[in-house]
Amino acid sequence: MAYLLVTWHRQCRRIYVRFFIMALTKKQHEAFAKFFESPTRSALRDLLKGNIGETDYLDFKETWPEPVKLAKHILAMANSGGGAIVVGVKQSEDNAVEAIGLEKLEDKSDISKKIASYLPSEIALEILDFTYTESEYEKIRGKSFQVMLVEYNPKIVPLLPKKEGDGIRRNAVYIRKGTNTEEANYEDLQELINKRLETGYSTQKSFELYKHLDQLKVLDINQPRNKSRKGRFFGDMRTLGDIFGPHNSLEYDKFLEGLYEKKKKIIEREIGL
Repeated sequence: MAYLLVTWHRQCRRIYVRFFIMALTKKQHEAFAKFFESPTRSALRDLLKGNIGETDYLDFKETWPEPVKLAKHILAMANSGGGAIVVGVKQSEDNAVEAIGLEKLEDKSDISKKIASYLPSEIALEILDFTYTESEYEKIRGKSFQVMLVEYNPKIVPLLPKKEGDGIRRNAVYIRKGTNTEEANYEDLQELINKRLETGYSTQKSFELYKHLDQLKVLDINQPRNKSRKGRFFGDMRTLGDIFGPHNSLEYDKFLEGLYEKKKKIIEREIGL
């Protein structure tokens, strides 16, 4: 199914910029802010000239990745605040970027068709073409680039793949951590759900999922291996012993183990795992 290729709203860009540019120098800050608020030829030129390395919201590729890998990066960005994938740029091990350009601009509709089978229709993308026949910045003169903008909408996270692929699991939630795309753990998942709830736009199913996560938190801290520390996935809270009184029997511990595993399966079903 074809998914949305929409205009990146300027107000949304300003929000993303304020959130993500903290680690950049002043000059990089200005180049990044300019590009995300208004992705023009001059803004991309300044971004490349500023030599900003990859971050959790900015990814550089020499050529377009295989559809399944591209879809995985898109899902991670869509779950992590949005971002941009700039194609035609090489990054070295020391994070320096080299604008090598593309041999040809790929057809945007072809790109969208190749990745559509992996992505939920709710994901909003925009693909832009940039060609510099003339430029005062000689390193991009005569070169072409393409940029994919990935919009962030906290009302619809977490977003999951529609199907399996090489290196992508249908039952996984992908996020960006630094410059890497990784599977979300339960803490990450709870954070995504909290962001969705904070928007005030949540279905009954979302609230049910949050309730299940909260219950899993109780079970996690009460398991024998976790009683001496905080739960593996969640922060500290009252134990079942505090609520119902102390229990020390082996049968009780086995009972908790069983409840814990059952609750995990319920949560996995709720999010489509």
